[in-house]
Amino acid sequence: MMLAALLLLAAPAAPDALDPARAGKVRCVGPDSQARTCATMVRYTVHPDGRFDAVVNGVVSSDPVVVLEYQTSGQIEDGAVCATVRPIDFSSGKLTRDGAALTPATETAVRQRLMLALQPLAGHKRCYRDRVDGEGLVSDITIDGLVRSEMNQRAIWVSPEEGWAPGL
Repeated sequence: MMLAALLLLAAPAAPDALDPARAGKVRCVGPDSQARTCATMVRYTVHPDGRFDAVVNGVVSSDPVVVLEYQTSGQIEDGAVCATVRPIDFSSGKLTRDGAALTPATETAVRQRLMLALQPLAGHKRCYRDRVDGEGLVSDITIDGLVRSEMNQRAIWVSPEEGWAPGL
């Protein structure tokens, strides 16, 4: 019994879900390795108490290709990366097409579609826990603690200098 406890103490600590972010890497969700694009890119700032702030750049429309940049925050809970889905984060985000502002009519239409799609998740806690799958990761998603395997996503961690960008 005592030997088992000692072995447990000697075992290396499980890696923190945001260790790559602490090392300066950016999370790339929905990667396309050939095009070096990500459906979503997340730059985390991790605090010592397990909280984080994040700047998210994600493709929210494919026709036209529109990227939303917004800020959010959350915390690591039991090894999972969690944040409450807040509509204000999305509604106050900046929408661009090829780095330029959208026309008012396009911005209104894209924002309305985005907010409508977001509504079922508003106010709910979304968490992900990564598992290795081949050369990348699969993020297992939960909403309010319930497994939502249909929402699972492929992801990798990339260095900013590698030239990855939001895109499809």
